[in-house]
Amino acid sequence: MKTIFFKSLFSLFPPVRIFLFLALLASASTLFAHQLDQYLQATLVVIEPDRVRLQINLTPGVAVAEKVLALVDRDRDGVISTNEAAAYCELLKHYLIVRLDQRDLKLKCTASYFPGPAELRTGWGFIQIEFSATPGQLAPGAHTLFIDNRHLPKPSVYLINAAQPKSGSIQITKQTRNENQSIGEIQFTFKSPANSS
Repeated sequence: MKTIFFKSLFSLFPPVRIFLFLALLASASTLFAHQLDQYLQATLVVIEPDRVRLQINLTPGVAVAEKVLALVDRDRDGVISTNEAAAYCELLKHYLIVRLDQRDLKLKCTASYFPGPAELRTGWGFIQIEFSATPGQLAPGAHTLFIDNRHLPKPSVYLINAAQPKSGSIQITKQTRNENQSIGEIQFTFKSPANSS
């Protein structure tokens, strides 16, 4: 797996998506509670005609930052190496279950950003990881995307939300989540370009 590192939030998530993502965070009652003893795992789901992307922001509160860093900075040298970042991406992927119409999707890490350990310890630093899956050509009609995040459940709070599709052929019709939003189901329709008229 090739991990790509970015210099800023704008490199990984385009500004429009950042606005949507921050709006999602601002509406959550858990936004400020995570600062002390929770690990906020916020997932923005981007559905496109030929692929699905999960853009995940991971923000450890100050009381759980060391626990998270123990999983990331394995050699405890105060530097998150490329190999350590890649290993954490693989660890997170192991705990993600994504299904499209009851069929498991194979996720691939397509981008990541890891701030330094000192920034993560402040409670405001966040890790960004993007996973992508290519389910093949969608059939016209209704579809259901299921997401289950089982990574570090004890200290974590979760958010799952679908982004506004860029493609006019995708329309989000319904979103449901469990109580802590570790599990989400997104219903959408696909209209192929040939039938869009």
